[in-house]
Formats: sequence, structure tokens, C-alpha cells
Amino acid sequence: MPNPKLNPVTDRDVTLIERVIGVFHKATGLEIDIVDYPRDKVDAIGYLRAGDTELKLAIEVKAQPTKAFTGYLYQKFTRHLPADRGLLVAEYINPAMAERLKQQDIWFIDAAGNAYINHTPIYIYVKGNKPLEQVGKSNKPRAFQPTGLKVVFALLCHPELVNAPYREIAQVADVALGTVGWIITDLKDMGYIVELDKRKRRLKEIKKLFDRWVEAYPEQLRPKLVLGKYTTPEQGWWKDTELEKLPAYLGGELAGEYLTDYLTPEIKTVYVREKPQDLQLLFRMRKDPEGDIELLEAFWNVKCDYKNEKDTERKIAHPILVYADLLATGDPRNIETAEMIYEKNIAEHFREA
Repeated sequence: MPNPKLNPVTDRDVTLIERVIGVFHKATGLEIDIVDYPRDKVDAIGYLRAGDTELKLAIEVKAQPTKAFTGYLYQKFTRHLPADRGLLVAEYINPAMAERLKQQDIWFIDAAGNAYINHTPIYIYVKGNKPLEQVGKSNKPRAFQPTGLKVVFALLCHPELVNAPYREIAQVADVALGTVGWIITDLKDMGYIVELDKRKRRLKEIKKLFDRWVEAYPEQLRPKLVLGKYTTPEQGWWKDTELEKLPAYLGGELAGEYLTDYLTPEIKTVYVREKPQDLQLLFRMRKDPEGDIELLEAFWNVKCDYKNEKDTERKIAHPILVYADLLATGDPRNIETAEMIYEKNIAEHFREA
């Protein structure tokens, strides 16, 4: 059995996998055998067996998948998957989520007997089964709650910061000093920080930590940052050089277009510091719940600003944040763009860490 500190699968996850596989077997007669709980890449490896058919499955566990998580999962299941197919194991998949997963061809099984498997000659699609018990929310580690996500973001942007005094980490992450110790302890307990000696720490499993942050950010922190939706008669306003004079950063699809030249942005996301009135007045923005402009509070310290070598005047959010925003939409083209950004702007950053 792998070291549990390095293994993202908890005892609760293992129990859920075994229970859901049992429900699936009882409903379909098909076998899924778990052969490994690897310490990286995925939560479990198993085999789906039906007659002469045998498929190697890379299994991910998520008790209650969200829209944001499906984007993350789609990207993970289509990038260097160590198996024939990916499989999501969940406590409960509601009908709307089941349809979304089916549209993205993400296989799933849950504890209520809902399932989607599509591999000729096997085709299973069941939705609408209700959970036997109310599905509750599990307690998340502090590191993946709103304040903790700010600290983790700062560490991902500057991995060397892990060795800094707690006061400096608090300043860069823009959080209270008293919270840093709790977050660092959480990250140690989960195996993401190791103590080399009394004065030296190191980030470990940084790619896995990044994936956890990307998954948690849209659910835990992002909703608290939204300032509102807006509309404007101005066309192409985000390309105006006047925007460069404001404390505003292109995010989401706008930054995706800028970094890859692959997207035509539909939702225009901008992160702003301080009050957004200057931006609103400059481009004649007005509040509109159906508007295509989304303003959010810039939650990071300027020390986490992205150094844009392409255009030093144009401010964009850090590619880590852009990647998370794009995945959270669940849109296939946005997910493709996120993959491009990862390969071009993020992967090398982690290799150098």
C-alpha cells in the first residue's frame, strides 16, 4: 500500500469505490476489479470485464461532482491517461450532471445506481435514481477553503515562497498572519510540503497540488470574488490601450484569446483591484444579470502578478488562474485552450520549481 500521505485516496474514498462498484455489479452484472491505488496521476486503476471485453480504467473519485469539476475531469481524462478510459465514481450524480457528463463522454457510476458506460457492445445510461440517504458536504481541509486557496495560489506562483517566514507568505498571499500556520500544517499533513530540516521546506507533488487548486477554486473562492455582470455598447473594449492604465487584469476567455490566439471570447472576464468604477465609466458598462462581461475582485497581492513578456503593458491574470477559469466553464473549446496554456505557460514553470 502506498504511503497514505502521498496517496490522494482516503479510506473514505476507497470505501466509496468499493460500495459503488458493488451497486454497479448488482444492477448490471458487470465486474470492475480494482488492481491499484497509485500515488500519482489518478485515484485508482481497475478493469471493466464483460465477456471477451476487458478495459483498463483510470478512476477518479468525487462524492458530488460540480460543473467546475467536469471541466477539470474532461481535461484530465483526455491528457496522458494511464488507461483505456477514465471512470468517475461518485456518491450521487443528479440528472442534469448525468446529461452533462454523457455529452462530454465521461463515464460514471454512482451509489444510487446511475451510470454511463459506452463501449461497443456495452452501452449503459441510467439517470434519475435517487440517493438512499441525503448526500452531505464533507469537511474540506483548510488549504482548499477560500483563505487557504489564496495561500496555495501564492505558493504555486512562487514555489520558493514555501521557505519564507510566515509573515512574508501572509503578505504575498494577502491573508492574515495567523492563518498561514494552519494552511502550512494542512499541506504537510497531505504530503504537499516536506520538512528537509528545521529551516528548510520544499513543495512536493506540485502538479497534484495544482490540480487540487484548479478543482477547488471555482467552487470555494471564485463565487466570493464576483462583483457582477455587465454589458456595454463598446466593441473590442478589452483591446483598448486605456485599459492598461487601470488596475485590471484580463482573465478567462479574454486571457485565453490573448495567450493562444485560439479563442473568440464570449464571456469577458476581468479581475479588478480596488473599485471597478473607473473601468465601468471608461467603457460605459452597466449592470446586466445577462451581460457578457464578468467583473471579479483580484484576490492576489501584486507580487503574484504575471510577468507578461509578450506585452509588458497588457495586464493579464496569472496563467494558473486563467487555466482554472477556462476549465470551470466545461466548454470543450475552452478546455482545449486551457490545455494549450498549460503546455505553453505552466508546465515549464512547475518543472523549474
